[in-house]
Amino acid sequence: MMTAMKPLLSLLALIVTMGTATPTAMPTSDPPGKLGMWEGRWHFSGQIYETAYSRAHSDTGTADCLWTSNRGYLICDYFSDNPPHDDLAILSYSAVAKMYTLVNLHKDKPPVRSVIAQHGNTWVTSADVPDKGNMLIMQTFFRFLSADQQTTTVQVSADKGKTWTRIIEVTGVKVRGSA
Repeated sequence: MMTAMKPLLSLLALIVTMGTATPTAMPTSDPPGKLGMWEGRWHFSGQIYETAYSRAHSDTGTADCLWTSNRGYLICDYFSDNPPHDDLAILSYSAVAKMYTLVNLHKDKPPVRSVIAQHGNTWVTSADVPDKGNMLIMQTFFRFLSADQQTTTVQVSADKGKTWTRIIEVTGVKVRGSA
């Protein structure tokens, strides 16, 4: 099961690092501009818990998040040292659908797409993740404590949201602006 969950843990760690940015100078009423919160280089550290879906260990890493030249997408290059792996994430905002999306890319696995809901200082992603023939719901909560620090909690549900298992808690700190 741990082999099947490595892509999930990789995805979770990538998502975690993406919530650690500070706001840019763009107006907060500008939905695409709000993605600027993710821009920059981030260091993160935290704990992955012992669950049916994860093994307990600490995790640290970095993420470099940069705008594309047209500022239509924010691309984050993520590296974690425990276990060593790197992934990409692409964030965007659709003015037509009026929603934020996140696509996670892994070298050896299919992309995972999730919708991001933004409520004040909290951003929430939700995605369906396959696990041994079943489908888990994975939710990630990014809570911005200040302009340069946030906490991230990742939880999964195997029973369509009736009960939740917390698998990751991480703190992210911005170490510099655009990477």
